[in-house]
Amino acid sequence: MKVFIADDHPVLRDGIKPIFSQLPDFDIAGEAQTGAETLEKVVSLKPDVIIMDITMPDMDGITATSQITEKLPEAKVVILSMHTDVQHAIDAFRAGATAYVLKDSRPEELLLAVKKSMAGQKYASPAVAEGLLNDFVEVIKKGPSHDPFDSLSDREKEVLALIADGSTSKEIGEKLFISISTVKSHRNNIMKKLNIGDMAGLIKMAIRKGMIASD
Repeated sequence: MKVFIADDHPVLRDGIKPIFSQLPDFDIAGEAQTGAETLEKVVSLKPDVIIMDITMPDMDGITATSQITEKLPEAKVVILSMHTDVQHAIDAFRAGATAYVLKDSRPEELLLAVKKSMAGQKYASPAVAEGLLNDFVEVIKKGPSHDPFDSLSDREKEVLALIADGSTSKEIGEKLFISISTVKSHRNNIMKKLNIGDMAGLIKMAIRKGMIASD
């Protein structure tokens, strides 16, 4: 199995390599330190699994994951991140990731996540998995909803609130540690879910939901 490592910290990349290079079933196919470089190399090298950081220059790991899984549907993307919040994990899985592993995990856990991914299964570090389960239970408790606003994810609501507050896509990306293209993707999804076609409509919705105060 060919493994590709994407992380902007050389020390971390060097720490991951021995986990796989010493095993007979794995080869290190390549590495990259930015999202854009990752996308370019992965499309060319076609690795079986990509170990992907989220916060990288040029293009964040979630955006890169979305584009990689679109171009290479058979590739497995294992997110290796310092972000412990559930929303980052949700965004990663929605983008096509097969696993979400925290950077403070032991090497054995990363290897387990890769093996599960290659077997067609999903994996999340225990702390993240617990958060995902808790969120799922809360959704079940609420039952079916007829309000389109309730279909927005927590991240989409964050983006909507910042849009209504007058933040630009660049400012939103900096505040939420995501790329401008990811912000635009969230905005488009919000408009589709709410059936709203312009920014004025989004602001009115935010005011109606008490996300910002009306003048």
